[in-house]
Amino acid sequence: MAETKNQKFDFTKLNTLAVVSIASALTSIGAVAAIITGHVGLTQIKKSGESGRGLALAGTIVGYVTIALWVLASVAFTVAGAYLQGKYGMGELGEMGMGRFRMGWDD
Repeated sequence: MAETKNQKFDFTKLNTLAVVSIASALTSIGAVAAIITGHVGLTQIKKSGESGRGLALAGTIVGYVTIALWVLASVAFTVAGAYLQGKYGMGELGEMGMGRFRMGWDD
């Protein structure tokens, strides 16, 4: 039987920006920060030999995917809005009949 060594991970050699990259990518709000810190972290890891390359890479990828989803959602909402406006004539509030509603102070 092979003898197994009880090795513990050395967190002192873990690149901090790699951890920041994956943490901010998982929030989805920090996608841009995840991309920036991921790229900088990868550069630092390459030069210093620290650990955390997988974390930095994952943070960068998740950041790019999140921004791609934001762009796709924006395009989809724009196309859907243009479709609805063309099909049902939805436009400005006055065109939708909202101009008919008056408040007491409008008199």
